Amino acid sequence: MDQGLASARADVRAFVDDALRQRQVNRVLHGFPSPRFWQHGSVSVPSVMAQRERWNRSEPAPFSLYAGLPYCIRTDPDRCGYCLFPVETFGGAQQLDTYLDYFEREGELFRDFFAGATPETLYIGGGTPNLMRPGQYTRMMDIVRSVFPGIDAVPVTMEGIPQLFTREKLVSMKAGGINRVSIGVQQLDTELNRLSGRKQTAKHVFDAIGWSQELGLQCNVDVIFGWPRQTMRHLLADLEQLVATGVDHIAHYELNVGGATDFALNRRDEIPPSDTVREMYRAARDLLAANGYRQLTAYDFQKVRKGEQFVYEECKRGFARTESWGWGFAGVSDFGGTGEHGGWTYVNHRRVKDYFAALDRGEFPVERGFARAPKDLRLHELFRNLQGMRVDRMEYRQRFGNDVYAEHEAAWLELAERGWCTVSPEAIELRGDGVYYVPLIQALLSQARLADLRSSASSVALSI
Repeated sequence: MDQGLASARADVRAFVDDALRQRQVNRVLHGFPSPRFWQHGSVSVPSVMAQRERWNRSEPAPFSLYAGLPYCIRTDPDRCGYCLFPVETFGGAQQLDTYLDYFEREGELFRDFFAGATPETLYIGGGTPNLMRPGQYTRMMDIVRSVFPGIDAVPVTMEGIPQLFTREKLVSMKAGGINRVSIGVQQLDTELNRLSGRKQTAKHVFDAIGWSQELGLQCNVDVIFGWPRQTMRHLLADLEQLVATGVDHIAHYELNVGGATDFALNRRDEIPPSDTVREMYRAARDLLAANGYRQLTAYDFQKVRKGEQFVYEECKRGFARTESWGWGFAGVSDFGGTGEHGGWTYVNHRRVKDYFAALDRGEFPVERGFARAPKDLRLHELFRNLQGMRVDRMEYRQRFGNDVYAEHEAAWLELAERGWCTVSPEAIELRGDGVYYVPLIQALLSQARLADLRSSASSVALSI
């Protein structure tokens, strides 16, 4: 091994050892760079869409659609104790009618840009979308249909909390064109759930799953591990009960502890130790595998059935150019570029009054964004594929003209030595605890570029 590589290996080993001494708290990044580097005024929607059209002439890209609603019911502690997403407090059905008026107006601004296009998937998130009344689901889907007439032919998922899924609402969702539901369970144990201010019970969860199955709606449940006061007994009991329902898909992810949330400020000492949390991941992975669930990403487990399988859109991986459009409050859009241009990502306004005000002015409701350099795009796509546990070296080379192994050789050597990945001429695949430590691996691979971005941000701040 040459001296330069040996020195780089030593730096990588020191980084990983230091990171392992800290709590992980699931700082997994779904793209690069983090939104903290995005800037106001950095994205012109007409320019983005004009470039998108030029790219699509030579390299058509599939795209996914996200539609967001901003409102959640009030809880004590606020935001269910842990949520870091931008949300506002629900004040009644009329509030949602007003919001849908503005949602429709944003669609009108974008209709011409997407003429003739149909997204591969639609995910309706929030907030808490199943706060809507039965008729509002139909209205929302009609608005989407006015921009994307082919939406009835694609998977459409709506998320929500268990106690707000009624059979009447699910019937209305299905009639409107929604064919999947994602249920934010978090914990089945009533006492653990009360720490978040949630008033749901296990019965709410099982009713929602049962009604979905009765109506032919594909169903996912979200479950969190590393929760305050959670034990291995709690975790295994919850998963065993959920597995017994035959639910299609289980998203089982680690609690993200951060920000000015109640869990971060007041319950850190109640969160299981890091070693216990890692054991929870291992035990859950093994239990789900033993019960016929295939692991698709670090946190996603899919029931294996005969015949056609559905896969939630966030589980799909690869290095082909892709696009996503975030429609509505706090929607995040991503228009991936080419090897010569990194493309753009941006977020809509994260305060409802600002979102409304922009549309009242006839403006695109973009708050801030980021124009990626080619190196940022490579990290962005690498991050996504790491979550899927496999990086195809041939696809990466075909897309970017680079060898992903050569770009990060010291890191891959260290990870392989720890048993966290295997390297072949075809692919780099995460193994064992390497899957659990995806956030750590992402931080390792991006540390040099993050240092550059921090330096650039400091230079801009000093010049203002």
